[in-house]
Amino acid sequence: MNLRECLHRVTVLPPHEVPYRTARFFWRKLKRISKYYVDKNSSTYVKKHRVPPGKLLSYLKPVTVELLKVYRSEIAGVTGHYLAHRFDLLGSGWVQVKYGMECRGLEGFRYKTECPNQVDCGGQWLKGRVNTGNLAESKRIWSLLDRDYVPIDWQVDFKSGFRWDQTVWYRKIRYAPLPGSDIKVPWELARMQHLPQLAWAYALAKDGDEAFQRPEAYLREFRNQVLDFIATNPPRFGPNWECTMEVGIRVSNLLVGYDLFRGYGARFDTEFEQVFLRSVYEHGLHIINNLEWFADLRANHYLADVVGLLFAAAYLPSTPETDAWLAFAVQELVKEVESQFHPDGSNFEASTSYHRLSAEMVVYATALVMGLPGDKLEALKNYDHKKIMVQPGVRPGPAAFYPLGGIGKLTPFPGWYIERLEKMAEFTMHITKPNGSVVQVGDNDSGRFLKLHPSYRKMSVAEARALYANLEDYADLADDEVYWDEDILDHRHLVAAINGLFERDDFTGFSSADVYDFHIIKGLTQDNHFSSYLKPGESTAAEQYRGNPGKNEEMLAVLDSIPESQRHVEELSLPGDSLIEGLKVFAYPDFGLYIFRSGRLYLAARCGTIGQNGYGGHAHNDHLSIELNVDGKDVVADPGTYIYTPLPEIRNKYRSLRSHSAPQLKGMEFGRLDIRLFQLGDQVKIKGIGLGRDWFAGEISVHGFKIFRHVLIKENSIRITDSCIPPGSENHQKEFLAPPNLQGKPNVSRSPGYGKRFRVV
Repeated sequence: MNLRECLHRVTVLPPHEVPYRTARFFWRKLKRISKYYVDKNSSTYVKKHRVPPGKLLSYLKPVTVELLKVYRSEIAGVTGHYLAHRFDLLGSGWVQVKYGMECRGLEGFRYKTECPNQVDCGGQWLKGRVNTGNLAESKRIWSLLDRDYVPIDWQVDFKSGFRWDQTVWYRKIRYAPLPGSDIKVPWELARMQHLPQLAWAYALAKDGDEAFQRPEAYLREFRNQVLDFIATNPPRFGPNWECTMEVGIRVSNLLVGYDLFRGYGARFDTEFEQVFLRSVYEHGLHIINNLEWFADLRANHYLADVVGLLFAAAYLPSTPETDAWLAFAVQELVKEVESQFHPDGSNFEASTSYHRLSAEMVVYATALVMGLPGDKLEALKNYDHKKIMVQPGVRPGPAAFYPLGGIGKLTPFPGWYIERLEKMAEFTMHITKPNGSVVQVGDNDSGRFLKLHPSYRKMSVAEARALYANLEDYADLADDEVYWDEDILDHRHLVAAINGLFERDDFTGFSSADVYDFHIIKGLTQDNHFSSYLKPGESTAAEQYRGNPGKNEEMLAVLDSIPESQRHVEELSLPGDSLIEGLKVFAYPDFGLYIFRSGRLYLAARCGTIGQNGYGGHAHNDHLSIELNVDGKDVVADPGTYIYTPLPEIRNKYRSLRSHSAPQLKGMEFGRLDIRLFQLGDQVKIKGIGLGRDWFAGEISVHGFKIFRHVLIKENSIRITDSCIPPGSENHQKEFLAPPNLQGKPNVSRSPGYGKRFRVV
């Protein structure tokens, strides 16, 4: 947190907390300055005697080759790109990432990267690219790579071409030093989420599948890329150590990829094993010393810290230090699920995509704990809590354990936690439209924890260029080549993963038992699963919500009393079979989403808070907006996000009221966008007035105005009535504007994932 953000938080603190928080802030600043000078003049790689002795543990049961064969075509296609160091991340298109590459630019901003000196096997080329204190060890690690390996530039934004300097200490890294530069691009690459997929290719190649190269190619590529990263990204230097969340996600993917390779019979040399083990420990050490923990607000970043630490501690050999990490991570995991997920299973960040990211972390962390061997479980009872010297600390042992579903096994997860986890899958299932895409509410940065089985659409490069505006000048592959397009809005893998813990028939029918996440989770838990909160034949909690069905007549009377000059009516005609036949209602009042679904219709109405306890870091001005899908096709869709820090004006445009299908008053932006990029003004008060079988009503209070929206589902149309009661003076009269999305003319090109924009709107 920088000084400006700290001062802002001080203004909202109780007076008695201000001196303590201020002193703590400056104390941390002094510690960082001291640490900087120590790191600057010495190696930050951990000394050998500090690394836990022994070998990394193994947890994963590999997916069967028979199941891998079902998706052999896409595995062969994407891993072929990875062998060539070609990646498609955050709207980049499949591009080869290397030093000195020429990038296409972002929205007209383009920077030139420099080529390094001739890459040599001894690592002399690293001089000037690695800080002096780490150079000798970086060169030693580099010498372990294959001689013909071509390095990846892990520090470049391969969309704009801007490159961060890896000799800069991690706390001095700036997110967006120049317009168009996006630190999320190198972060996303450094998450290493492609490594587990190399293991799938290795297994298929070992089985003799001719669509793949020799198995050694995938094994050597995994080994080389890992060593490349470790050599060129010394701990605490460069952009890839700046954000602890990224460190947590990366170490989890490194471990999962490594474990899968071993599960398929791969063996690594001793030198690699030693460097890899040390790096896992360095990742854990970095996390525990750089937690993104704040007393007043913690979100997905801190959850990623906790889960990454959990993975590192679970895989590392047991020592008093790693046992304390494990106990701390389990404790904080339970606390953060209670804090960050509502009782209805939805996430508190007011974003359906961040629900996916956070729920992914929770389910994999839960399954990993379920699969801990006896000595690791014993560590949860006999750890030294004094080993954790950072806030929030860890309670003295032993950790609490609870009986698991009458099978005689104990778990550190209480009943409410298990029920909330199950409802996370229900929420994802219900927010998925008939076309397989989720409703977009709030931000979408395409964030994932593990990409074990991404959803791809196969098309030609020409088709991809015609579909996406961000690929307009893409020329890295020929037009007739295959383009594997990742479907960011397909969240069915999350339901499959959670189903590995519950094995519910409706989850299986929704997500399929062929999804790899299901099998990995089942293997982690050794086929132990949780009991469902539902009784046989009972509908989900979201279907049991009744709302205020008697309020409709009362609401219509209020609307009728408002002058026509203060009303705006949209009648969306949808001819064909009945829209209301078989109509069901699903309600998530904690999140603020109400869903109507029939054979023809899918309608989602947004009516909830901005999330993050009123901070609104990932919320948009979407109050009372709707998404509408009819006959499997989108009629009204949320605009998405597109980008974050590279171009703040564009981010705010996508967050704005005018870009959503919400009630619109001329000259008014309901929530302030001028505070900071990851905060939304909380001056809006919103409440759901009523919910019935075929209608919904909500109310907004802002700047003295009361704004109502009534949505009525009729046999062959949707009637949307927006009404306004001004503060009382004629000078306060506001003109209603037609919501652009309802008119079929969105204010911005729709973005189905971070950095991606559809060409046709």
